[in-house]
Order: sequence, then C-alpha cells, then structure tokens
Amino acid sequence: MENFKPATPPAWKRFFGNPLIQLSLLVVVAGGVGVSLYQKGQQNLERRVSYLRSTVQINPTSNEPVQPIAEAQDLAEAPTTDQASQAPQADGADGVVTAYKVNPPTVTAATPTAAALVDDKNKERSLAKTGAPHLVVYYAEVSRGSLNGLFAASRSTGQFMNFNDYSAGIVPNIRRSLSAPQTKILHKEDRALDNSKTLQWSYGLKDRRDPSVEIGLTTFFELSEMDNNNLRGNLEIQRTWREPTSSGAMEIQRKSFPAIFEIGGDTGFFMSGVLPPQSNLENDDELTAIDVFKILRSPQFRTGDSELVIFVEFEKGN
Repeated sequence: MENFKPATPPAWKRFFGNPLIQLSLLVVVAGGVGVSLYQKGQQNLERRVSYLRSTVQINPTSNEPVQPIAEAQDLAEAPTTDQASQAPQADGADGVVTAYKVNPPTVTAATPTAAALVDDKNKERSLAKTGAPHLVVYYAEVSRGSLNGLFAASRSTGQFMNFNDYSAGIVPNIRRSLSAPQTKILHKEDRALDNSKTLQWSYGLKDRRDPSVEIGLTTFFELSEMDNNNLRGNLEIQRTWREPTSSGAMEIQRKSFPAIFEIGGDTGFFMSGVLPPQSNLENDDELTAIDVFKILRSPQFRTGDSELVIFVEFEKGN
C-alpha cells in the first residue's frame, strides 16, 4: 500500500478538470450567446427599417426648393393630409421608435398667393385662440454629457433607437431636459394642430453655386391620432447640405431622418445627429444668421462636444 501510486488521469481529463479552464469556457459560451442575440436583434431592426424605407419614401430626385420660414416671414404653407403617405402600424411588441418616411407635398405649377398664406396663418391663430392643441418643436444645442444622460433616460422608457447617423427616442420628462443647464434653446416653433393638415416648415437659404437648391433643414409632421392627453404622429427631418462624396468632391446631398412617436403628459420626443458640424458653404455668414444654424458658430459643436437636438412637445390646449 505504501508503494501504491494512482494512475495518472488522461491529458484531456486533466485539461477540462482545471477550474480555470472551466471558467474560461463558461465565459466564452456566455459571450457567444450574447453576441448572437445582439446580432439577431440588429438584423431584425435593419430588416424592419429597410422595409419601411423601401415602401414609403421621400422622392430623392426632387430639387425643388422649399420656401424657408426666414424668407416667408412665418407664413409657411401647411400641406393637406392627402399629400402625405399613410402611416404603417408601429411595432407595439418592443415599443421602440420605428423609422418612417413622410412624403413631401406634391409640387404643382401654381404658386400659393401671399393672401392664401396669410389666410392659412390666420387659421392657425384662430385655432390658438380657441385653445386648440399645439405641436411645439425646440431646436437646441446640448452638451455631450447632457446628451448621454438624455440617451440613458430614453433607454429607460424602452423607446430609444440609435441608427448609424442619428438617434431618436422618448423623453420621460421633457421640461427637465429643456431646462437643463447645458441645454441652449436656439429656436422654438409653435404650431396649432387640427386633423385636416400636415405641417411643414423649413430653415435655410439658396446655395450660391446652384440657386435652384435650398440649403438647410425641412420638417414634415403628419398627425396620426390625437386625443385630450396623447399625440401620435410621424416626423421627418430632411437635410439638404453640401457634403463630401466618396471621391472627395463637395456636392449637394439630401438625407432624411424619419421617426414615429407617441407622446403625452410629461413625455416628449427628441432627435439628434441631424446636422453636420460645418456648413461647407460660401455664404456661411448668411446661414448662421438664422437661429437654428447659430450652432455652427459654437466651438463645442465644431469639435463634437455638443449636438443639435430637436425636441418635440405636445400641448393639449384648453
């Protein structure tokens, strides 16, 4: 018995019997499962976004400029709802903000007269006097730290989406976000709502190299459903900008940033990442004279330490 020596276990048994090896294998398996689930979720998201973008889209070949609010002196025309696309149903299973495309108004040969624009604006003011509900849109410069906090708060609602070039989501307490110390309101757009029209407005100016093109941001809003407490709608920001192409040339490009949202009570909606840090325009001074584009003068915005964030709030009226 004193000279007895147990047989040496096989090498594979010694290898897999090592606690460190077992722990490493557990970590690798868990990591692989996590990566697989994440990739599957991303693929589902890409398929959903691609489907929606392929079925309802803004016409990318249209070069007709949109009358900017700065030139129209706050008399921007609001197209009727029959000029906008029908909204698909949002994905209710996960409650996320879903990409969406709103068709711009059909361009016709007839140009609205100044009197027609004034009548339309007077209608909005009449609705405001009667206590009609309002869509209030804020354009703000938000520091990177505050923006990260905004993302975290939106993720907590389960309704946050981060695309390749922009982010959007629900804000649980929009008044607190708007009054944050590192949030600078650049412009406030207040529009009365009714069930008979789609809202549209834009900020920009004509490109000096190509006067037929309007440089700037255009906002489309289509009302889907509204009651005393909640608003459901389709928002799209369309950007027309001079940007570098794959060949390095600076050319006019149009990009769209769509979303579906439902807000009410203290909740609001936000979108970020829609504006490049440089204008690349010869008439930069003229562009930065517009409230929304004053952010282009900000050193923090140019270095990526802040972003243009668009907040949407619903005021239900009296």
